[in-house]
Amino acid sequence: MRIINSVLGDARGGRWQVVCDYSRLLRKQGHDVVMVLNDKLPEDLPGLPADTEILRIRNHGHYDWLAAWRLSRRLAGCQPALAIAHCSRSVALLKRVLGGVAPVIAVTHSTKVRRLLGADAVIALSDALREKIRADPSGQQMPVYVVPNQIGDLPEGCPQSQPLQQPPVIGALGRFDRVKGFDIFIDALAVLAEQGVVFSGRLAGAGEEEAQLREQIRLSGLAGRIDLKGWIAAEKVNRFLAGLDLLCIPARSDAFGLTPLQGAAAGVPMVLSDVSGHRAIFAEDREALFFKTEDATALASRIRQFLSDSGLREALSAAAFDRAERCYSESAVIQGLREVITNTLLLNNKE
Repeated sequence: MRIINSVLGDARGGRWQVVCDYSRLLRKQGHDVVMVLNDKLPEDLPGLPADTEILRIRNHGHYDWLAAWRLSRRLAGCQPALAIAHCSRSVALLKRVLGGVAPVIAVTHSTKVRRLLGADAVIALSDALREKIRADPSGQQMPVYVVPNQIGDLPEGCPQSQPLQQPPVIGALGRFDRVKGFDIFIDALAVLAEQGVVFSGRLAGAGEEEAQLREQIRLSGLAGRIDLKGWIAAEKVNRFLAGLDLLCIPARSDAFGLTPLQGAAAGVPMVLSDVSGHRAIFAEDREALFFKTEDATALASRIRQFLSDSGLREALSAAAFDRAERCYSESAVIQGLREVITNTLLLNNKE
């Protein structure tokens, strides 16, 4: 079956990783996958499955009829059976091109779902996102399926817990965007420093807030205690995580992030903000510690709890790894995608 898999945003971060994962998993099921991407992306794209067919389209927003005309011409004679859209611009473009011919399935990558509701069906990454879609008048009648993100290449068994390094290494990573909450992470480490807690901080990433975060580190007196590692390529994330004693994920909002799954797979204990996307992934105090979103003092308190309890550290990492293995493995996500595709085609009389 020919399937379009599309995103018209950038090629970095968790969403891009999921787009590439979908292409790989769909091809693994024997489907012919065409990736429709923004023509502004670089030629050398990270994470693409080998020999993936790519169509690059110039797109200027949700109302770009010229882009729809161009894509229609390029698809002439090889119409897909369905399309999967990973952003609202992809939904708008593909509905114009395929409306009435093939169904479009949207995938939620954030809590902003309204512009995805023009699709024929939606893949929600969590039950909380499904309920949010159902609460919108436009989403009450549409098919919504819950398929979480997946973590690939899990090791055989949880990596063995190690004694704390001296000083303990506390880290975070991701795109330097306000929603990721790295300013909260820095503030929490500043609180710990004021309390006399010994630690080494590591912050990996890049983005528009980098200069602001660097200045915050300087003003907080943490220039010698937080090491900025730059952007970590996908294939090097595990190595970065393996060097941490604790992973902090302080996001202000998250639909269903990949970073918590990567932390679990690496056997690194985690402290997470209590946003719905994190609570959908792991159980509080059993698989991860949680703190009140945007509360740096609460994050600092949770870090101190972690540093003082060796039994807690080992229990958290083992339980989170077990949850990832049971619920977020490649086989579980493949089964979910198969059901979504089958049901969508049946509902649209395309099977």
